[in-house]
Amino acid sequence: MKKLVVVLMLVTLFAAACDEGTTPEEPATTEAPPETEAPPETEAPPETEAPDTTAATDGSEEKETPWWLLILVGVALVILVVALVSRGSRKATAAVATAPTWKDHARAGYADSRWLYDNMTEEIAVWRGNAKFDGTTGVDATAGTAKAQDWAAIATRQQSASNELYALEAAAPDNNTATVTRNVIAKMRTTRDALDARAEARYAYRKAEADNASKADLTEARDREVRTSRNLADARSAYANALTNLSTIA
Repeated sequence: MKKLVVVLMLVTLFAAACDEGTTPEEPATTEAPPETEAPPETEAPPETEAPDTTAATDGSEEKETPWWLLILVGVALVILVVALVSRGSRKATAAVATAPTWKDHARAGYADSRWLYDNMTEEIAVWRGNAKFDGTTGVDATAGTAKAQDWAAIATRQQSASNELYALEAAAPDNNTATVTRNVIAKMRTTRDALDARAEARYAYRKAEADNASKADLTEARDREVRTSRNLADARSAYANALTNLSTIA
């Protein structure tokens, strides 16, 4: 771009120099003959007005636009077009440069997935079951407000993690990266299902107690809690292994 501007400036200076060299010279003015004293016997002839040179001057000013001026206008237009094209190219390049890479998706997906692992725990599942039975699941509830906020954030975080991981899978540079990504997605879903099942099992047991269920029903409800607790622990363990593999990529 800088070289183009320098060349155009040289062309302009050369055009101006040529124009100065070819400017027609004005006709030389002849000096008036020396005045002679009029004979005393005769009166001086009446003065005549100088010839009107306005027409000649006007005619010379109404000539066509100099060719070098047209070149200057053309050069200015070329510079303007080049500047606009260059600006558009820089914007396009910047847009490409700022687009997230597969590494960016890997880091973001790992961050959200790790948050889910840290918060999809036995403790919050039991809280959810009890809060559902007690009717205190809302964020505004005095007791367990932090737990309510964490539970509400799980769905949002899971959606965000899924979006990033799907983007990573689509942009994966190799088959291993894609396989690791799919495994994290699968283990994340399994852990979420186990979390919900554990919360429901706790709610069912509390309800059975309140309804004065038979001993057999209470035993079954308690066994269900034990099974879902074990399943959640197993799901979290597999999820942790998947996250470890993802961390080596991110």
